[in-house]
Amino acid sequence: MGRCQALVCAVGLVACWPVLASAQLPAGETATDSITADETLVRRGGLDVKGPSLLKYFRERTFAEANPERMAALLRELGSDTFTAREKAYRDILAMGGGALFALRQAENTPDTEVKRRVIELRHRIEDKPDPAIQEATARLIRVRKPAGAADVLLAYLPFAADDRVVNEIGKALTAVALTAGQPDPAVMAALNDKVALKRATAGQALVLSGATDQLPVVRQLLKDVEPLVRFRVALALVMRKDKTAMTPLIETFAHLPAEQLWTAEEMLVHLAGDNAPQVSLGTEEITRKRCRDAWMAWWEKDGAKVDLARLDRLPAQLGYTLVVQFNFNRVAAIGRQPAAGEVLELDNSRVPKTRWSFDIPTYAVAGQVVGPDRVLIAEYQGMSVTERDFKGNIKWQKNVGGNPIDVQRLANGNTFVVMQHRLVEMDSNDKEVFVMQRPHDVLRARKTRGGDIIVITHLGMLQRIDGKTQKELKSFHVGQIGSLFGNIDVLPNGNVLVPQLQGQQVVEYSADGQQVWSAQVPQPCSVARLPNGHTLVSSQNNRRIVELDRGGREVWAYTASGMVFQASRR
Repeated sequence: MGRCQALVCAVGLVACWPVLASAQLPAGETATDSITADETLVRRGGLDVKGPSLLKYFRERTFAEANPERMAALLRELGSDTFTAREKAYRDILAMGGGALFALRQAENTPDTEVKRRVIELRHRIEDKPDPAIQEATARLIRVRKPAGAADVLLAYLPFAADDRVVNEIGKALTAVALTAGQPDPAVMAALNDKVALKRATAGQALVLSGATDQLPVVRQLLKDVEPLVRFRVALALVMRKDKTAMTPLIETFAHLPAEQLWTAEEMLVHLAGDNAPQVSLGTEEITRKRCRDAWMAWWEKDGAKVDLARLDRLPAQLGYTLVVQFNFNRVAAIGRQPAAGEVLELDNSRVPKTRWSFDIPTYAVAGQVVGPDRVLIAEYQGMSVTERDFKGNIKWQKNVGGNPIDVQRLANGNTFVVMQHRLVEMDSNDKEVFVMQRPHDVLRARKTRGGDIIVITHLGMLQRIDGKTQKELKSFHVGQIGSLFGNIDVLPNGNVLVPQLQGQQVVEYSADGQQVWSAQVPQPCSVARLPNGHTLVSSQNNRRIVELDRGGREVWAYTASGMVFQASRR
């Protein structure tokens, strides 16, 4: 039976929203459905969905910003060695109320653990039970309604947004209202010179992505802004508009911003460079970011003239849907009423996720990958097969692989890579085996890279990089005990490998030569996936949880599953 050709996976941009702003809705969903869902959410919060009421919601939550110099001094006092000084600074900040929120939000990135704890506690005490989901929905409705005065209200509220997802939605709404009949909104133009860097950056991005032309020379002045964040966001937006002159300023910011803000640009560069991409990583330290900057700057100087920025138009939209493959003790399969040994489901992209579709598999599904608008590729352990099914669970293609598959990967060329403990197999679109590697029943994880090499992790905790043609070992190093049969690893575009260590209670990113460049503590992880925004999606079959961690290892999203989660991924 034939099967669909694979969708070529590429990066999406989250810090900049050109792809997201024009994303196509999934099959079966309409723009009206999305608006109705947002209206329902906003009404449940006791709000009206008319344009003026939406703006009123943000106005009522916009405060006069505290004096920056005063706030900086108080934040320093929060880390004082003197208890009396710390307590006084705490009380003074608390008395400022909402005006202190922006500075507190910025201060959450401090490396001082105790100061960070106090900052977060203060922010929670000051905030009036903010609901980020309502903030996002309100911004999206403003984007649709375009009420008069929206740009001024959105920009004023921006520093008080609950989190980066709200900032992202406000940015998209601002893009929608930045121009009226081809003329820029005065509030957006004024914000280009605002004292708050986030406002300058967001206003500059909005003008670029709204299609403004006459204002671009003024916006380009922000490429020389004193704040790296402003230079980065404006440069990224200009590059997305195929402006090659913004590439050097974009790469230059790699030495000045934390990795969690830079991942979107690095992923974009890897997509543009293809096989010529430098084998470097941002890492977690200033020295590694500078090396990354220098490597990409050298690539641009060498290959920039022949790079076609039109390739960015082929970046697929990121939908934010989470695929979950789990074992669920509490469900019973419909066919024959056998005990269900597997369930495959997909969650939507809301903060409190709901199931978009699901189906049971009695042959113990342990891994999966969405490979089309209505297709999911599944490794069925007890069925000794891989299948391609529609979102109702109907089999559209099936292949017996001669063993118990523990993972499956659809490659960019349409081939299918199957992982078994004793054998690794790659099949073409005609089901012909084009690669077979026998193993001494030692494989716990394996992945094929874009360059054709194969990464294997053995039951002894050794990572082996193997030539995909000669099957010779190119490199090996120890990465610790994996501790579970089911799960996965992630090979990043720069060649680094993300490894879950169940027994070590952590996820570790290794460079190609075996150096640890990043890690985060996670209870009993079994599967990992690096997201386009630089965050990491981690699942634990024992804890039945899926979490999203930022580059600081902080949990920014979580989902408690009904079963043992073997694998989770996002598209």
